[in-house]
This record gives sequence, structure tokens and C-alpha cells, in this order.
Amino acid sequence: MRIFIGFKWQAGDGEQKTVPVLYGNMSRQVANIIKENSENKLPTVPRVACYITGLEMATDRLADPTFISKVNIRERRYTDADNDGLVEYQNTQGGNYTVERLMPTPFKLTMKADIWTSNTDQKLQLLEQILVLFNPSLEIQTTDNYIDWTSLSVVNLGGINFSSQSIPQGADTEIDVCSIEFDMPIYITPPAKVKRLGVVKSIIANMFTENGDIINLEELIYNQDTGNAQVVSRKHRVLLFKANNGQPYDYELVLVSPTQPIQSAGLEKETKVGSDNDWNKYLTIEGGWVQDVSQVWFKQPSGYDLIGSIAPHPLDPAILLVTFDQDTIPTNTLIASLVNGLPARGTIDAIIDPYKFNPLKTFGSHAQIPLGTRYLMLDDVNPSPNVGQSFDRQGDSAATVYDGPDAWSNSTVEGDDPVITANSIVEWSGTRWATIWDPLTGENPTYIQNLKTGIQYRWDGEQWLKSFEGEYAPGYWGFKLDNC
Repeated sequence: MRIFIGFKWQAGDGEQKTVPVLYGNMSRQVANIIKENSENKLPTVPRVACYITGLEMATDRLADPTFISKVNIRERRYTDADNDGLVEYQNTQGGNYTVERLMPTPFKLTMKADIWTSNTDQKLQLLEQILVLFNPSLEIQTTDNYIDWTSLSVVNLGGINFSSQSIPQGADTEIDVCSIEFDMPIYITPPAKVKRLGVVKSIIANMFTENGDIINLEELIYNQDTGNAQVVSRKHRVLLFKANNGQPYDYELVLVSPTQPIQSAGLEKETKVGSDNDWNKYLTIEGGWVQDVSQVWFKQPSGYDLIGSIAPHPLDPAILLVTFDQDTIPTNTLIASLVNGLPARGTIDAIIDPYKFNPLKTFGSHAQIPLGTRYLMLDDVNPSPNVGQSFDRQGDSAATVYDGPDAWSNSTVEGDDPVITANSIVEWSGTRWATIWDPLTGENPTYIQNLKTGIQYRWDGEQWLKSFEGEYAPGYWGFKLDNC
């Protein structure tokens, strides 16, 4: 019926009218309802009536009735916003399910569409619009359910009975009806079984030599010198680094030997320490990888997974390129600005050691520092007041004096320089440096991004760390190499 909805016919006065579509053939009951139980009322035309004329099993499409198809579904986490019926999707993984679908039974459905018209012109107008869709069939989708494997079907055009009238017609004739037959391959599907998805991310098993001796998993690492390709890569530590190619979601993954030291992944610059290993050989042993399909996951402290697609580096096979799904990357924490008109943002302009960086030397003067400039400070500035009494520029006495380094002075009065705590975020308001995020009272965790390097950082309550870069131990990362 939806195929025939929306067709129009044009009357002699040029007005176009939509043709209604109803279900049911012209049986006595349907006719009586349309006539409103009166013999003096005739059905209005034109209109289209659709109805089923036959249903038979399609033995040529029968398949194994015992077959069960399993589909793993991962939802995106969502919440009901303020209980008003609106759904807000978040950047984290939601429910996981396994759907077991039983083999459906195939049938051939035969249908008819009767076009009721009062004259030949009406009939031809509607046939010209309908028949052009079938050449000789029309593909349809019966549902938008992602896991319904019977949703796609096709409507095949069959025979056409152009007119129900006979010649000569006589003085009293029925409404002229043009009948079009269609057949459609369909399936009748048994109910599916839906259950929570359990994902096995790592399997710990003993491995044996040819002599039956147990091999220590920590020893299974590719040997570049001997060419021994025995490796279970996900049983080793890896280092994840921001790729130096200017792309915001590209990172590099390096496999690390169990005996190799690793530098801490904090604000200090890491050293990429790892053995010369070939990811192409590792992935081949793991089962191979598929472009734009194979993925790697990293378990985060929040419990959710960071997921990205993978590809070996074309020039350096010891590096695995990872392009993260931006929906799995933690979003920056918005920090309000103290400058009127400037929006809240989750970024900083740079990470600063206040004893090595002078903003006045960089910009020239207080007036030339851009409004809203934000810095993450690695050390204290002017932590305690100066002893003694002083006077401001107007000559008034000041009881408490904060006279810090000139590089971080305010452009207001003397003795009113900012007090900055290590790990805090400060912003230039136009006249003074103001703390807009304090490590003692700030939200934990807080995510910010350094605009200078593009790297995201996370406050864990004690220190700033790169939000997801650094070391991942065995069991906290792994591959999903195919789309199964």
C-alpha cells in the first residue's frame, strides 16, 4: 500500500488531487462500509485498493532449517535527558548483546492492486506514474531494523488486466477497474534470542615446545636476528604515542620487550623505547588484519574502551599506526572564562614553566597579551606575601603585599601580583592573571587539550597525565582483527 501512496491525478480544471489507497477487495462487506450502508451512495473514484490473493511456500529458496546466525551488537551509551523523552548519546560504549537468528521460512506472496477510475484519462494518468517504477521489479525495505536479515525484498510486476468492463457496455455499468498483479518473495521469521554479549579479550594458555616443555609467555617475542616469528603480541606491554603527522586522531603503537625500561607517561617527554619488531609479522600470526576493519582497543580507568583502526607504518614496521574513533576519546572539560563574552573551553594555549617563560618578553607588554590566553603552570608563582608595609601607585598604604616576579605581574597596582599554585590553569583578563582552575578544588578527572601540541591531558587528583597515552600492560589492550 505504501508503494501507491502519494500518486495524483489532474482534473479538467487543472486541479491535482491525491488518490486515496485502502486495503481490501470489493467484497460485499467492504462495499457496504464504503457506501455507508446506503444503496444511494456510490464509491468515489479514483482510488486504489490493495489486497492479498495468494500465499505459497517457495521451495526453491528453502535452506537449512537448523542454521542459527549470531550477531554481536554494541550500542552507543545514551541517557534520557531530564526524563523528557529526549535521548542524549554519549561518547562511551553502552550495552552489548548477542542476537541469535533462526533460519526463516521462505514464501511467495501474491498481491493485487485495483485501480478504480471513472474514465480512461484517469486510468492512464495513474498507470503512467505506477508502471514506470517497475522495470520489471521494485526493491523495497520492509523495516529499518539493523539486524533483520529479511528486511530487503522485491516486488515483481505480473499480469495487468486493463479493464473490468466489457464491450458493449450497456446503459448500467460498474466502475471501471484496472487490476495489476504482483508477487513478492517474503520470509516468516521465528522469534530471535537476545542475550547479553560476553567478550573474551584475552586468553591465557600454556604453550609447549616440541619436547613438551612449557614456554613462558614473556619469552614469546619476535627475534629480529634469528627470524623466529613466535609471538603473542597482546601478552606484552605497549607504548602509545601521539603521531607527529598533524592529524588529530592519529597515534603510534610500539611493542616493548619485557626487559625494556619505560619512562613515565606524565608531562615529561617520553622516550620511545622498544625493540625492532615487525607488526606485519605479528598481525599475520594473530590472524591477519583488514584495512579499515581491524581494530585495537585500550582499557581506560573509567572502564570504557578506547577503540581505533590499525595499519602497520609503511616505512617503519616497528610502529603500528592507530586512528582512533573520536567518539571513544574522552571529551575536554569545559572551563569558564573570566573575560566577558569569551565562551567556556576545554583547551589551553601552552604548558608553562613560569621560571623559564616570560610572557612580557614574548608579547612585548601587558597590553599586547591576547585576552583569554590560558596557561597550565608547572610551578608556584609568588606563593607567599612579602613582609612589611608598602604603598600603591596612588600613595595609599597596603597591609598585605604580593610583589612577585615582573614577568608574571599584573598591570594594576604594585603589590597586587597574582598568587599561582603549581598545576593550576591561569587566564589573562586584560589586566591581571587569574586562576580559573585550581588543583585543590578542580573536578577530578579534568580533561584539557594543549593547543600547542594537540595532546590531551587528564588530572587524576595528584598530577597531570596524558589522558590515554603511555604504557598499557598485558590484558589492558588487544586486537579485534575482523568484523565477526
